Amino acid sequence: MSYIKAIVTMKDYRLFMNMESGSVVIVDLSVKLNTMKYKELADERMFRSARTDGDYVVWGDGRVRLTAKELLDVVLLGEYQ
Repeated sequence: MSYIKAIVTMKDYRLFMNMESGSVVIVDLSVKLNTMKYKELADERMFRSARTDGDYVVWGDGRVRLTAKELLDVVLLGEYQ
């Protein structure tokens, strides 16, 4: 089962996700750019390369891959995760 229907990158390192459930989520990744896992996304060109296969959001050539759960954790926990 896929969780993510579509994504759109937005300004200020925000990611709009249209979920299979019909929900929409905006994830503010700017709070995570100083962490090891997310630091490559600080390059705006890299951030804008986001795509989804339904289960993951993938950037670049797959060097950064995040699940819907990981992205929702950013929404819920923000910079404190």
